[in-house]
Amino acid sequence: MPHEIKLRKKKGFNIDLMLSSLSKARTVNHDGTLSLSGFGVLEEFESYLRSSIEIDGKTDAFVRKVVKKAMHAKQDLTEGEFIKHCKRSAVKAIEKDQRDFRVLFPVWGSQKLLSGRRWWGDVSITFDIQRSSRFAQRAMKDRAEQLAAHENSSHDIPGNIQNLPLAMCSVKGIDVFDAFEQAESAISKELGLYSLTSSRGKFIFPTNSDRPINTIMLAPHMTVHDKSGAISTSIFWYNRWPKNFSSKKRTAQEIDAIITNSEKVRSRLKRLPWRAEAEAALVRHYLAFAQCDLESSFLDGWRLLEAIAGHNREKSETLIRRASWFFEDTVENYQVGLHLMERRNLISHGRAIKESDNEGLAFQMKKFLTPFLHAFLMNPFDLSSLEEFWAFCDLPVNKEQRARQAYLLSSASKFRREE
Repeated sequence: MPHEIKLRKKKGFNIDLMLSSLSKARTVNHDGTLSLSGFGVLEEFESYLRSSIEIDGKTDAFVRKVVKKAMHAKQDLTEGEFIKHCKRSAVKAIEKDQRDFRVLFPVWGSQKLLSGRRWWGDVSITFDIQRSSRFAQRAMKDRAEQLAAHENSSHDIPGNIQNLPLAMCSVKGIDVFDAFEQAESAISKELGLYSLTSSRGKFIFPTNSDRPINTIMLAPHMTVHDKSGAISTSIFWYNRWPKNFSSKKRTAQEIDAIITNSEKVRSRLKRLPWRAEAEAALVRHYLAFAQCDLESSFLDGWRLLEAIAGHNREKSETLIRRASWFFEDTVENYQVGLHLMERRNLISHGRAIKESDNEGLAFQMKKFLTPFLHAFLMNPFDLSSLEEFWAFCDLPVNKEQRARQAYLLSSASKFRREE
């Protein structure tokens, strides 16, 4: 059965115009090789064409490979031909190049919170894999050798990296980059669930202001392997890591509470009308508050608010009004939202912010986001769409105003003889 590829051209892009310019910048020879008019001329075209299309359920790595094939399918391409070649290349990549990979992530700070197997889409995650298995033995050997080869690099990798629990993502990908991006997205959704209720809730000491807010994170040295455990590429994936980072200790009661709350959100996700947007929000939440740069944490937290509180180009005042709706004191928290909006605007326009202020802003942003994000993920009133959810957030907070609105709706029903 042929694979169905759902590919869309994004609104506003003039692909024909760029393809015409591409034809002048390179020549597709009879043997399939390329002659270029200059060094690095193709990167801008490739980047533009990647931005102009969207393929449902596929990673940036997958789209990049498809676009790269399609843009050189022939010398002169029209938009229609380019789209057709993209779909053909996508199907061919799945049929010819797709194979099984295992992606390993060292997990820091899990403390018995993560166990068993989880599924996110087509990715299976196994937490704390058995180190005595043949796969694990080969994988850990290759990981240790790779790490030793990079011991003089500038990367700050925890000294106990080889002792951390390993999560294994089983995934089918067309290459190691596609496999890693799928796996990272899946495990970030899982950690995003836990970051809602397990993050640091107080300011960090000023001398350690580069500490992330999340307390469960993916540690550096993430690797891709084949089914035997052999490492699939000489490269590894890395994220910035603070020095002398100590994990948070939790009581048994705290662990039970975090697991219970996370499972409540998980169970609601399965029936959520906007499930794709909710899963993307989990990824954004994890990545935002897993950063050492707390200014970036603050800004990414604001971008998450923009992504879940309204349509593109929604006024910032509307976004913060909707977020503040879920606090008991909506008036005070609307003012907090205005403060965060002002700071975001200052940073966006190049105004310097003290490092200690960045820390405070990151915590305030997370606190401001959490009630709204929780409602976004839980949909407690079983609303049917995002538009309806946002309309709910736009209802008056004042009881008398809501009663008056209800009276007007009831009067309209009576006038239409619907009651």
